[in-house]
Amino acid sequence: MLEDFVTWELLANYGTLISIVFTIVEFTKELPFIDMIKTKYYSAVIAFILILSTQLYLGTFEYWDILLYSLSSIFISLSADGLSDFNKK
Repeated sequence: MLEDFVTWELLANYGTLISIVFTIVEFTKELPFIDMIKTKYYSAVIAFILILSTQLYLGTFEYWDILLYSLSSIFISLSADGLSDFNKK
């Protein structure tokens, strides 16, 4: 069933989040207003939005964890961008 494909709990998983960020960025990075942004920054923003949304939905959001969400989004962005570089070679 479709509700089993992507869930909020699944988004809380590091490996799954990398794959989803990679997919979203690859699908949208050629849009006219997005193509002006460097991919590593765009993917970090996508990762941050997904992490923040997931934490809010699951009820685990803590104000002081925003710093951790930011750091995590950088790691996820670099990992997702690495997938992109790997696929180009």
